[in-house]
Amino acid sequence: MPLSKYYGGSGEKVMGNMKKQYGKEKGKSVFYATANKKKKHEKSESKKEETLETGPSLKTLRKHGV
Repeated sequence: MPLSKYYGGSGEKVMGNMKKQYGKEKGKSVFYATANKKKKHEKSESKKEETLETGPSLKTLRKHGV
């Protein structure tokens, strides 16, 4: 996982801070969990944009008699 993508180029610094705050193992776990959450959020945002660009759903079209 590229650290710079999810932490704006300062992933090593963020991991160091998390290790100080949570301990060595827990800090590493929190670091990667946060990155995965950001990754998941980005995917869901891109899916929302795709559905908006495709137009109304079939359910909406049926509701309005189209």
